[in-house]
Amino acid sequence: MRLSFPVKISIISVLFMLILLTGCGFLSGLLSEPAPKPEIGPAGKPAESKANPPFMERFFSAPAELYDLEATAGVVFEGINKENWSQAQAGLTNLQTLWQQVKAAVGDKKGVKEGDAAIEKLTAAINAKKVTDSYESLIKFMGSVSDIGKSYKLSPIADIIAVSNGIRNVSFFVEDKNWGKAAAKVKELQGTWEKVKPSMEQVGILGEITRTHATVNQMKDAITAENNGAFQEQQATINESMARIREFFRGK
Repeated sequence: MRLSFPVKISIISVLFMLILLTGCGFLSGLLSEPAPKPEIGPAGKPAESKANPPFMERFFSAPAELYDLEATAGVVFEGINKENWSQAQAGLTNLQTLWQQVKAAVGDKKGVKEGDAAIEKLTAAINAKKVTDSYESLIKFMGSVSDIGKSYKLSPIADIIAVSNGIRNVSFFVEDKNWGKAAAKVKELQGTWEKVKPSMEQVGILGEITRTHATVNQMKDAITAENNGAFQEQQATINESMARIREFFRGK
């Protein structure tokens, strides 16, 4: 059956209106404000998120105090690992002072809140002379500092801390003669080093990068052989190399 011309026009008009309304709804969805963040999910509250820093701010150099925190963390860790509590306490005092300076320099970046909580636990653990709690709190605190460092794209401070935390993890379990755990941690260290090494490969520090690469592998060999003497030699070497790398990038 053929439709008359007026009927055809009516059908076309209805189809046109349907398409128009559908398109308007789609466009309205694109232009509308994003849905507010939900307060609760299936298993609790969603993770707290921070807005990305302004585009240009991401390319500023990291404050030198972030590098100084890493240097001081080494002093604190050595005191904890050797149960030299006077050294750990003196290092902690410097760490607390630097942390206040860092917070003033970086503002409300991701990692600051977590750093506050971790250094509070670290202080309590050192005061109580609890080795494992002190070690774990220091690792967590420096992990928070690393999170802060990630917002400074031109500075490898986050990567330096990640490697340093890896070294501290290995050293802690070697000191405890837990060779199985040390082997797992040195494998993690190797993975971390391979991942971050390219960010540090710059003219002027390439020699130490190469040296560190070799030392990580030699540390693994020493742990596989459960050779504490060989490990201590490699630890001394990597301590020097990572300190040189840290000082090379400090303030750049």
